[in-house]
Amino acid sequence: MTYAIIIFALLFFLIFFGVPIAYSIELSVVGFLLITGLKPMIIIPQKMEIGMDTFVYLAIPLFTFAGYLMEQGGLSERLVDCVEKLFGWIPGSMGTITIICCLFFAALTGSGPATVAAIGALMIPTMTSNGYTKTEAAGLLAAGGALGPIVPPSIAMIVYATTMGLSVPTMFMAAMVPGIVLGLLFIITNTILFVRKGIKPEHKHYTAKELLHSVWRALGVIFLPVLVLGGIYGGIFTPTEAATVAAVYALILGLAYRQLTVEKLINAMKKTVTTSAMVVFIVGASNAFGTILAAANIPKTIANALLPYLSNKVVYLLLLVVLLLLVGCVMETVSSIVILAPILIPIGIELGLDGMHLGILFSVTLIVGFITPPFGLNLFTSAATSEVSFAEVVKGVAPYLIASLIFVLMIAFIPQISLTLPALLGM
Repeated sequence: MTYAIIIFALLFFLIFFGVPIAYSIELSVVGFLLITGLKPMIIIPQKMEIGMDTFVYLAIPLFTFAGYLMEQGGLSERLVDCVEKLFGWIPGSMGTITIICCLFFAALTGSGPATVAAIGALMIPTMTSNGYTKTEAAGLLAAGGALGPIVPPSIAMIVYATTMGLSVPTMFMAAMVPGIVLGLLFIITNTILFVRKGIKPEHKHYTAKELLHSVWRALGVIFLPVLVLGGIYGGIFTPTEAATVAAVYALILGLAYRQLTVEKLINAMKKTVTTSAMVVFIVGASNAFGTILAAANIPKTIANALLPYLSNKVVYLLLLVVLLLLVGCVMETVSSIVILAPILIPIGIELGLDGMHLGILFSVTLIVGFITPPFGLNLFTSAATSEVSFAEVVKGVAPYLIASLIFVLMIAFIPQISLTLPALLGM
């Protein structure tokens, strides 16, 4: 427990004095190793490099580039015009569209930060021009980015199923309903917040010709998710290759519509480099931090401290949720699964809980940690993408975090949410 006190004290100290999160994480690891001598210092750059050198993270700059190309090439304007004409009468329609976009894009990469960066480039300007403050838009974006890793194909689900000896397809099906329900809760939360602001959606009436014309203008943009999703589920290309397809497709469309100039292309590239470098650096620093936590046996120490109190199902589920929320906001999801699942899940099974139900609860709760202050990775990514402070993002995400916590408790105590679909399909 001494190790835990040292490293978290250093981290809180640095954040308190305004040190950027990536540097706070890295410097807390450096300070911890200097004080304890637990590992040689060379492990920091090694683990940072390993954390960043992951094939799936190649999707971060590619999807980000596609998002900025859509912004600079006028593609987002066509899409927004179409959505406004079709759904503008719904309160908070831009927020709803953002959540849906996050759901689809994050499902392609399995990466919350990649989704926040890519969708933020497209939707932040649109939301702010439709009545949202930057704080509200950044909070909604951070929450939306947590949806994708829940919906299959999900890296977290694959790792959990492999680690715990469960069926990957069955776990995918078990995660489908929870992912959709959480998305709906975010949409409801967004709508309530927008209505409470007193902003009335404009009730413009359009002719059938105008509606068809707006759809025609946006048809190329609308086809993008069809191309990407169809290619992935059809087995034509991988999610990372899909990011390349999205970027090339957005480039071709921008040139075809004659709105993407050389200056705008260079600007999109500059923004992509800035945003992607920030995201990947945080991921690398977080990997080094998680490695040191594991080397110091901090997660196991915390878990063992809780074991005497896990006497019945209700207490077990509540403590499991609290622990995973804390772990999920400071450690990378895959590492957390590999380290903690073999320790904590057998206890629940001994108490008579279903292994698949616990698997979905375990994975979803860790993913909600992406938007849990003070260290949720999506919060920092959204802050940089939206160009607002971390405190503002936390303020904006608070309603969605409350909805997420309610949802996690629903999964914990209503197993049918995750188990009904696999049962219906005979899994």
